[in-house]
Order: sequence, then structure tokens, then C-alpha cells
Amino acid sequence: MTKNSAALNRNLFIADNLKLLEQIDNESIDLICIDPPFAKNQTWVGALRPPLSDEEREQELATLADWGIRDRAAAARAGIEWPDGENGAAKFKDIWRWEDDVHEDWLDKIKSEYKPLNRVIKTTRYTHGEDTAAYLTYMAIRLIEMHRVLKPTGSIYLHCDHSANSYLRMTMDAVFGRENFKNEVVWAYRGGGVPKTAFARKHDTILFYGKGKGALFNPQFTEYSEATQRLVKSRGGVSIDNKVRNLDRGATMPDWWVDINALQTWSPERTGYPTQKPVALAERIIKASTNPGDIVLDCFAGCAYVPVAAERNGRQWIACDISPRSLTVLRRQFEKFRYTINGEQQGEEPPMIAAADVTIRSPYDLPTRTDKSPEPIRTKPLPELEFKVPSSIIPEKEMLEFLLDLSGYMAWCCGFANRMPDGSIVRMANNFHLDHIDPKSKGGLNQITNRAPMCQRHNIRKKDRYVHLREYRQEIADAGEMMVNTTDDLINLSWAADRALELYYVERAKRGVQGKL
Repeated sequence: MTKNSAALNRNLFIADNLKLLEQIDNESIDLICIDPPFAKNQTWVGALRPPLSDEEREQELATLADWGIRDRAAAARAGIEWPDGENGAAKFKDIWRWEDDVHEDWLDKIKSEYKPLNRVIKTTRYTHGEDTAAYLTYMAIRLIEMHRVLKPTGSIYLHCDHSANSYLRMTMDAVFGRENFKNEVVWAYRGGGVPKTAFARKHDTILFYGKGKGALFNPQFTEYSEATQRLVKSRGGVSIDNKVRNLDRGATMPDWWVDINALQTWSPERTGYPTQKPVALAERIIKASTNPGDIVLDCFAGCAYVPVAAERNGRQWIACDISPRSLTVLRRQFEKFRYTINGEQQGEEPPMIAAADVTIRSPYDLPTRTDKSPEPIRTKPLPELEFKVPSSIIPEKEMLEFLLDLSGYMAWCCGFANRMPDGSIVRMANNFHLDHIDPKSKGGLNQITNRAPMCQRHNIRKKDRYVHLREYRQEIADAGEMMVNTTDDLINLSWAADRALELYYVERAKRGVQGKL
């Protein structure tokens, strides 16, 4: 069966890239090259250079109108951004919040099907906060789909920097398998400011993973230094170690790249966006991990540097971006590179198609999967952790079950319960979290006498707040979020602590534990 990606060559989708990824067939993409958000916790503002013309603005709006999207609200319903003002200014939000950016169904899928990945996210949430965990969850659910759509010979290159490098590395290890990690490429560049309290940050990182052991790789080469060339020539083509060096071919490319600089403000390639990467960077990646005719996917394609590089090098490509402004950027970049590259004339025959030959697809015009068999992640599930010295006499799973029994399987924060259509309660602990009644920040213990089953929603909102559960219940009631009539209908915390204490002493006796609580 022909994979549906073969019919998507030279397509730019204006859509949520997760929706597109979910509709691409299994094992149909040769290379994924992405420059996603970096988790910088800031909003980037960039203005097109030259400024957006009236004609371009009208073209953007007309395209959206053809899709039935005529205002910001309609764009939100379609899952895309509304193009910003007439001057071409674009705001790119790289700020992440657990409550705003994490979908519950993403978490459910990760928890049930990808346990190693769930542990990475859970650990990050506790060690580095919910904002970073929210970003990782956003990336993880997409990386799962990217893994699925890659061919067995395929590869992925993910561009990042120090902000989330270590977290993304763990996430990709969990998704692609640590054994399939190839390189952490350091891309060093010049320009920009210099801080007064630290060394100047002048490099980004590109994480390179194969789908498996058979991932395609074409070695790349870099020109020898002038000193090395002179030395080899003086020895008649023989190097110091008596091996013949091919001066025309050059030296094997290492995993640190210093010969491609970041785009400067005067570069003809510049779009005006501060996070834009040079086409030469994508060209090196494409040449290394694909052959002519292979399919390249960029699903964060706002600056169009990957589609341009793929087109120039005879590869098929699929692009996606959530912003309609990428329509204008892609058209400009394709015309800019059609006859010239960085201002240099390329001859009478253009090496690229015209921008008009690119197919623009709406969020309502996604492809249809021709296969539906899921392709599981090939990482081994981790065993359950066991500790020689547990944090509590009673394991947390047993605590949760016992405390839910006390309340009839209702959350102690708001009265949430797993209910069937007839109103009966389903005795399942999966939808509850175990939290503290007195916060740990105020000396609250990890023991069962200070623990409470919470619904996921309110537990997430309570995290890291210095508030007693009794106070938090009242906040929930004041906000009209109670699942019962009043807080009086919830379990009595003092009574529950007494019952929990009874179990605690029973367990102490069983285990022969000495000392006080």
C-alpha cells in the first residue's frame, strides 16, 4: 500500500501539528527536522523584513476566509493562531502552564501506554516545576507520533538550547530509546550580546536520534584548515599518521559545527524573526540523513528553512505550522531562493519551484490515515521502584486505597467520584492523587494521618501552595466547584485522621517498627 505521505509532497499545513501527525501513516517519513519552542518562558516578538504589504495581508485573510475563518474566535476553534497586525509583527508565546497547555487525554495516553515517558514527566514536574513539565508533555505527545511516522531507516533532529536540553534528552531517550541516540550536535555561532555575570552563550544543541539501528547516515565532510592542507601537501599527500588524506573531500564532520554562523541582521536570508535558523544548517542535516527523493517533515515550519533546504536538494517535503503568517514567510523564502542563494545569482534555471506551486492546506483539510495499526514505542518498561527505606511505613498505593474506602471513593477536596450513568460509584483509584492535609512546607508528614485522596484537577492547582486542606475546601466551595452540596458533606478530617492512626499502629505492629509517629 502506498503511504499517504507520498501524496503530501510540497504541502504546507496551517494546523496544530499534533492533528497532522496523527493522520500521517506509520513508517512513511525519512527525516524529521524540527526547531520547536525552547521553553524560554518568554514571548518572542518579530516583525517581517521587509514589512508586511497590504497585498500579503489581504492574501492571508482571503485564504483564511476561504476556510471559513474570519476572526480570532474562529481561528481558535480551528486550533490555529490568528495572524497579527498589519505591520507584520508576530508574537510567539514560549510560556507554558500546566493548567492551560496540558490536555488530560495526553496524560491518560502517556500514563497508560508509555510508562517510562510518564516517569520522566512526573519527575520533571517535581524537580523543576509544572511549567517545564507542561512543556515536556506538549513535546512528548508529539514525539510519540513522530516516532510512529518515521521509517525504520529514518532519523529525527531536534533543535534546542540550554533551557530544556536535559529534559528533552530524557524525553527522547524514553520515546526513541537511549540506544538510538546518535549525537548531541553543538552548533556554535557568533554575534549577539555578552552577559556580565557569565560566559557568553554562543551555541545551540541539535539532538539526533535514529528510529533504529538501521537509520540511514551519509558521512559529511568539512574543509581542512589551511595549516593542515599545507602540511599534507608538503608530505606529498601523506599525513603525520601515514594515512592518505583526501584534501578535496575534506575531514570527517565532527559533532560540533562552527562553520555555519547564525543569521545576522543584514543577511538576505533573514525574515525578521529572532529564532530563525539558516538554510545551510538544515541542508547539512538533510544531506546526512536522507537521499534524493526521500521525504522530510518539518512540523514547526514558521521560518520555512527546512522546506527551502529540502526543495533545493531534491527531497520531498511536508511542512506544518500553527500560524497563517507562515504562508507569507514560505512564499517569500521560496521566491528569495528561487534564483539566488544569499544574494548570489544561481543561473538562468531556478533550482526551486515557484511559491505558487506549493499546496496550502487548512486545519479542516488534513490527510486521512490509510493504516490504523498503532506502532508501539520500543522501549522496555521500567520495573516498579522498591526502596530499602520507604518514606512511610504504609506504601502510597495502600494509603490511597484505605483513605478512599473511608470516604466511599470520593475525593476529599470536592467530593469528586467515579460514577456510572446510573449514579453508582465505581471503586477505581486511578483518577485520584494522594496529597497532604497539612502542607509539607508547614511541617506536614508523609504518613497516612496527613494524607488525603484528591481529584486530579484540584490537586494540580493546590500543588506548592501553603494551604491546609480545610482552607482549600472552602476556596473550592466559594468558586462553585464542589461536587457535593456543602463542605459538610465531605469526610470529617479529624475523624479520618483517627481511623488512619488506627491503621498506622496496626501496620507498625506487623512490621515491628519502634518509636513514635
